[in-house]
Amino acid sequence: MIEMPEASTLARQMNETLTGKTFLRFEQGELRHKFLWLNKPAEEISAILSDQPITGASSYGRSLYVSAGDEHLLWFGEIGGRLLYHPPAGPLPQKYHLRWDFSDGTTLSFTLQMWGFVRLLERAEFDLRPHAEVGISPLSPEFTLERFDQLLEEYPDKTKKGIKGFLVTSQHVNGIGNSYCQDILFRARLRPERKISGISREERRYLYDAIQYTLELAIEQGGREDEHDLFNQPGGYTRLMSNLTYEGPCPVCGTTIQKIAYLGGACYLCPHCQL
Repeated sequence: MIEMPEASTLARQMNETLTGKTFLRFEQGELRHKFLWLNKPAEEISAILSDQPITGASSYGRSLYVSAGDEHLLWFGEIGGRLLYHPPAGPLPQKYHLRWDFSDGTTLSFTLQMWGFVRLLERAEFDLRPHAEVGISPLSPEFTLERFDQLLEEYPDKTKKGIKGFLVTSQHVNGIGNSYCQDILFRARLRPERKISGISREERRYLYDAIQYTLELAIEQGGREDEHDLFNQPGGYTRLMSNLTYEGPCPVCGTTIQKIAYLGGACYLCPHCQL
């Protein structure tokens, strides 16, 4: 699944590469996926987009937005898979789920893994969905230490679920998934099961700093190494805690990295550094 650094990278590349192009048509590939949700029939999306110019692309948290003319917006949300740009006559993936063709012969394809949605909205409809409803971007001016502390206190499961549950729930902080959560918690020296009520003020500051440092570094490096950008190039961010470092030495103390199951997913941690 893409997280904030990958969404930011894709949005920047889409803005640079696709802005000014004109939609020709949209269609679904031969592949079908029961966890790929469109909010309108493909034929209706194609009819609305036809002859509309792309006027920009942006991201917020884990979501991507592509503006079509003055009135419509494509929203890519919670996506796992690959969005790829194809030059004229360039080969497409053998199997893909969605494609957008442009009048200059270029194409954007999307091959889904896991789940995700693509919604075509009227801009006025989207403007009625303030970002406050879907969590704060952790690199925005609004994400202050004071606001972070307030979000922790307001978390409804703060006495039941550990800090991982808070970090990966986009209604609170939008942009972090299971992958970056591992490194954030490692840098903050916290175990994923730690209850918020037991995290000290000083530890909260470490966590706040770790969130911003990790995401800023990953954005600078174009996302993580197991995800690909618009041109099918892998990111440059190598995770410290992952299935690739499991059973290897902790980069700080040398203790063997452990794997635990928590909240429906694998967590990788150093049992010595993370308390």
